[in-house]
Amino acid sequence: MSLAVITRLLDDLPTPGNDPDKVRDMAKEILSRPEYQEPPKSLWDRVYEWFVDVLSRLFDGLGFGGGALGAFVSYLVLAVLLGLLAWLVVWVARSGAWGAGRRPDREGDPVILAADAYRSAKDWLAEAQRHEAAGRWSEGLLCRYRALVVQLVERDVIAELVGRTAGEYVADVRQRDPARAPSFAAATELFEAAWYGGATTGAEERDRFVTLSEQVLRAEPIGTTR
Repeated sequence: MSLAVITRLLDDLPTPGNDPDKVRDMAKEILSRPEYQEPPKSLWDRVYEWFVDVLSRLFDGLGFGGGALGAFVSYLVLAVLLGLLAWLVVWVARSGAWGAGRRPDREGDPVILAADAYRSAKDWLAEAQRHEAAGRWSEGLLCRYRALVVQLVERDVIAELVGRTAGEYVADVRQRDPARAPSFAAATELFEAAWYGGATTGAEERDRFVTLSEQVLRAEPIGTTR
């Protein structure tokens, strides 16, 4: 077929009734509607695709290639990594390492008195003041509590035994010197709230503890001989 014949046939074709640019714009507008869009991939989907891609490249480099063996090794490695990730999450949760600004709860007794490191009440109070001057109010309250316990040990109100808890000290005071028990229990509660419970502690709590300590030491024994 000659070029002239082809040209004549093209001239005989009907002229399009719609503007091609308008048709193109209309098509773009229709395809941009939400019902024609692929749903966005979740973070897990993106991580999973990235992980599979990395594994595929790794196994290709090691010579596993595709097939059943490559798929089996991929799933095996994925299971191991997920197990390690789960263990890491549990370990972090138990250790309280999340949240740099969060103060972890303290567990166990901070050893109020130790037989191999005796210090006088005056020494404990001096250390408390150093902590408080540096803004370490909880540590300062611990030292003040230790000073109070030492003074009660010296008055034979508390038994000087290693490894005892604050609750046992309260029981000692109630049994040996009931007159001091209410104030000492309140001082112990204030100390435990600051040290174990993470309660807000500052100069106000320090002053309250000092008042309670003075009440404990001033209390006269109820007319019984210990």
